[in-house]
Amino acid sequence: MPVRKLLDRQTLAQWLDEFLARGYLTGSEIRVLDQEDDQDPDTGLIVVDLSRANTISYLQPITGGEGTWKVTMEPREAVIELGAADLVNLGHEVTVLGSLLCFLESKSRILLAQAR
Repeated sequence: MPVRKLLDRQTLAQWLDEFLARGYLTGSEIRVLDQEDDQDPDTGLIVVDLSRANTISYLQPITGGEGTWKVTMEPREAVIELGAADLVNLGHEVTVLGSLLCFLESKSRILLAQAR
């Protein structure tokens, strides 16, 4: 069974709260939004606004991926130029994003195991 079938907006919000309670520091805004899905209107989508990159990223399970997730980064409208400090901060934001992806994969695999 695909993990997406087991997820709803409330579960994603709980997982995100649990992740953020671990104390990760980031300038990114991370939130759960309603996902436009006519077949399952209760699904959610985790969205991250990378503050230094002026782009939105969203996280979702990979179809048929046994609990693996991917991040999709939307294209930016303009070129960005960063100094050293801003580049280090962007790197940190991406690192936190990677940690969130690992966290979601772990939670998804547990959810899948419980459903079997």
